Amino acid sequence: MKKRHVLLASIFASLFLAGCGGGGGGTNSTPPPPSNPIPTPVPDPDPVPTTFNDAEYKRSSGASSAKALGAYQAGATGTGIKIAFIDSGVSDPLGEFTGRIDPASRDMAANRGYTDSDGHGTSVAAVAAASHDGSQIEGVAFGATVLALRTDDPGSCAADGCSHFDNVLASAVDFARTNSARVINLSLGGETMDSTLRAAIGRATAAGVIVVVAAGNCGAVSSDCSVAETEPDGFAQVASSSAANGLVVIAGSHNLARGHSSFSNPAGSFADFYLTALGENVRSFDNTGTPYLYSGTSYSTPVIVGAIALLEQAFPNLTSAQVIELLMTSADDAGAPGTDSVFGQGILNITKAFQPHGSTSLAGSSVPISLTDNGTLSSAMGDANGASAGQAVILDSYSRAYSLNLGTTLRHQGLARPLTGAVGRSVKRTALNLDNASIAMSFASNAAQNPAVERWAGHDNTRFSNHPEIVARPIGGTLRLRLDETTEALAGFGERVESDSAPGASWLIAEAPQASPGFSADRDLSLGVRRLFGRLALTAVAESGKARGLRLGQRDRAYTLMTISGDRRIGIIRLGAKFGLMREEASVLGARFGPAFGGGGALTRMADLDASMTLGGGWQARGQWRQAWTRADKAGALSSGRLTSNAFAFDVLRQGAVDRLGFRIAQPLRVAHGAYQLNLPASYDYDTGGAGYGEQIFNLAPKGRELDAELNYGRTLGFGWLDANLYLRREPGNIAAMSDDVGGALRFSMSF
Repeated sequence: MKKRHVLLASIFASLFLAGCGGGGGGTNSTPPPPSNPIPTPVPDPDPVPTTFNDAEYKRSSGASSAKALGAYQAGATGTGIKIAFIDSGVSDPLGEFTGRIDPASRDMAANRGYTDSDGHGTSVAAVAAASHDGSQIEGVAFGATVLALRTDDPGSCAADGCSHFDNVLASAVDFARTNSARVINLSLGGETMDSTLRAAIGRATAAGVIVVVAAGNCGAVSSDCSVAETEPDGFAQVASSSAANGLVVIAGSHNLARGHSSFSNPAGSFADFYLTALGENVRSFDNTGTPYLYSGTSYSTPVIVGAIALLEQAFPNLTSAQVIELLMTSADDAGAPGTDSVFGQGILNITKAFQPHGSTSLAGSSVPISLTDNGTLSSAMGDANGASAGQAVILDSYSRAYSLNLGTTLRHQGLARPLTGAVGRSVKRTALNLDNASIAMSFASNAAQNPAVERWAGHDNTRFSNHPEIVARPIGGTLRLRLDETTEALAGFGERVESDSAPGASWLIAEAPQASPGFSADRDLSLGVRRLFGRLALTAVAESGKARGLRLGQRDRAYTLMTISGDRRIGIIRLGAKFGLMREEASVLGARFGPAFGGGGALTRMADLDASMTLGGGWQARGQWRQAWTRADKAGALSSGRLTSNAFAFDVLRQGAVDRLGFRIAQPLRVAHGAYQLNLPASYDYDTGGAGYGEQIFNLAPKGRELDAELNYGRTLGFGWLDANLYLRREPGNIAAMSDDVGGALRFSMSF
């Protein structure tokens, strides 16, 4: 005898009238329509709302509970995807399916046409595919095509529901497959499928058609369910069979509070195939257009079906297995952590399914790309407009194409607070002068006494002993060794070795251009030689170090700087010039960029000018200027990266017998102009897997300009020296929106 399967019963409004599909060859029923329909809302004046997050979306509990908004905002509607509804037919009294009911729709059991005399098929189809028109509800995939296949046995849709025979259902499954349906909705239940229907399911899934089957409504004892079942309905258990080919999903139900519906059959031992969606108080309408709140796994099924249609349309490269994998792995975890016997894989989340999964790369290449962090701009680049980097097409691990604004993934370095570094540590300076040599050392207190002790040359404090009896450790030092009357050898660690014979005040904040490589760095070792040629002194220095603030390996963030300089005094004027070449291994003027922006280092040429003049009366003036030209290494999407930057400082100083007064205004290194030219994928063809490219310019010149003004006054006081500093940093970090940094310091030092 042919088996009969029934429409899974529903809860209308607040009345619980659940039926289950299990048990022999008997017939389960669909309850009659209730007497308390929901009032039809007034349609929006604009038949096509301008935003997807509108009143219609919010009252469409199937779509909104599944978080379909992210898919809509990405442009997915299900258009072009055919959904087969094997049910009691589909009617369209409200025009909700106008132009989207496939002409192949038909009655598979008789000659009645595909219109719905029961209401179940229409209400199910509406949850998946009702139009987005401002009236009633919208289906999860409101642009999908509806293939209505009526399979109810003639005359069986009485008070106790409709019956569906396996041979008719098998013919409908085959018809859906041969008529290009991408997904089949089976909101039916009953005992295990016979071999005819199982074989039809096998043919469909072998062809890549996804089948979604209701879990059943006997999760709790009711008038229709003598026992509470702990496994999905027998009809749904085909999901674990070889006929499923991994493409059958069992649809369980959750309520609006995201708890598992009491009537819903749980996942049981079929958790790997089980996914929950809203199936309780789901708003829809029947074959007369009357709206109701429906409940039953019949209604969680079309929610999942609609999600599949959205993914199929948006990402035509996906295989059916990948579509299911995405839905399962992106589901919100519920119940026991991970896959469990109640919620199975969890609760459907369409927005998460639409988000990139796994590793991401630039389209058309293997260049990795981050969704959040593709680099950190240096202070020289300040508030360069990251948004100007423009859009790029990226692919996730499923080869799904997305548009990403790379500029928004670049961060700015944290704003430096130089006063803390200048006075927030205990440092002692000791010098030793010999006949032909001088040695100077800087010591910081032991970390056991001062946790904020500065690292030496970028290494961890454990490089030196942390024994509590050791109260100081070296953090820097210089050696000057006179080789003959005209030649001097220079060496240092953690400090500059170049001599600076021009007078200066004790500056804490306003840095001279020559005091750093142009970014915050830990100096490692430096070696140099200085030689006199009459009145001209030439100095050559090689320095190595590491850029601070980069989350890279120690070796990767290294830089080397080689300079040659000359200075000469002519009467009351001293003139100096320096030329340098700096190589950064994995940074660009102290900035870090990911592989998409090249990810490598840079070569910088620099020229410094230095002039000072004695004005008389103890007053002196000095000006310094640096001009730098940087060329970033080409790699990834970077086809050209050239920057021009500069820095300057201007001082006036009065040196008295017992006191000193100085004022400086300075600009730290700032990119004056320059940009990255990026060859980025701008389009992607799913058919060929090829990307279309376009040149985009990323301007690295900041709008902000940091200017530092500092006043220093020092004088002898008793047996020591007192220094007072006041400073103002305007637009610190070269960030125009940054508030001024104002501060001061008072220091007293003594020699023993």
